[in-house]
Amino acid sequence: MSDFVLELRDFTVYRGAGKKVLDIDELTVRRQELVAVVGPNGTGKSTLLQAVNLLLPHQGQMRLFGQDNTATTGTLLRRRSAMVFQQTLLLQGTVFHNLALPLRFRGIAADDIQPRVLRALQDFRCDHLAGRPARSLSGGEAQRVSIARALVTDPELLLLDEPFAALDATLRGELIEEIRQLAVARGLTVLLVSHDFADVLHFADRAVAIFGGSIVQDAKPEVLLRRPANEQVARLAGMDNILPCGIEPDGPGRQVKLANGLRFPCPTDLQQPVTACCLPGDALLVWGQDRPEHDGSRVVFEGRVQRVQPGVGTSRVVVTAGDLTLIARVPRKAITDGIVDQARVTLAFDPAEAHFI
Repeated sequence: MSDFVLELRDFTVYRGAGKKVLDIDELTVRRQELVAVVGPNGTGKSTLLQAVNLLLPHQGQMRLFGQDNTATTGTLLRRRSAMVFQQTLLLQGTVFHNLALPLRFRGIAADDIQPRVLRALQDFRCDHLAGRPARSLSGGEAQRVSIARALVTDPELLLLDEPFAALDATLRGELIEEIRQLAVARGLTVLLVSHDFADVLHFADRAVAIFGGSIVQDAKPEVLLRRPANEQVARLAGMDNILPCGIEPDGPGRQVKLANGLRFPCPTDLQQPVTACCLPGDALLVWGQDRPEHDGSRVVFEGRVQRVQPGVGTSRVVVTAGDLTLIARVPRKAITDGIVDQARVTLAFDPAEAHFI
């Protein structure tokens, strides 16, 4: 048995009037991996899932479950996968009928269908909906049923095409966590498509950022979050501070110059030109009037608070420092009386936390 569920090499997909919408040099997904494909709308994410599900023609090599898709019957490979779309696409008839249908297509014995359907519904807490007309369900109910329908066949690969996009934040979080727990328990491989990086952080072991149909970065989610490959990925991941900067000689070394004139020693040996310094909000320390002593290893500067936005556990402090506007994420218990709107504050960060693009 192959270690890989999916292997793509020199993989391209054209749509419309010969427009290339996917151009992937290489992408592999191991068994039991939870992988998120993330990128802005229109960048080819859904096209990738449809091609993997053998719904679109492609050029280049694709191996599914260790088999070349051109040398194996597509229907047999597709039946080892299941796909959930953003739209629920439920059929006429009851919820039970919708889940039973893919089992009947696969020739499952009638006596085995009912327990499998009920188990799949129970897994997503919607067994009470079994007798309801599928098209009478609310959005959240319909999406739960759609996921249960995908899993009723016990697929090896689950493809999720932004199935949570239309749901409210609470229900979205619940479903993501339930699918993750079930996937881990059953040893499923999952490929999740999303344009929301929060989905990635809550779900995936690995994140693949796609822009313009090509892979820009493939790494653990926290790497994209704190060490993005470029400004596109930084903005997609929600980097708090993307600060214009330059690198200048400084005797035997080099220093970073930010747009507000602040300078500090370059913390890394940069081999390429840079235009921006990325600084996560939780890397910025903020003090009011009582500034503690420091060992000189941090970059320290002054600023003025423009706004303090309370949050659950962490407040978002917006500070201006010269021509720069910075965002610091400060633990609630660290917010003091001196950190209020229009107050003068001291900010500090470890240069090692800075990332340059």
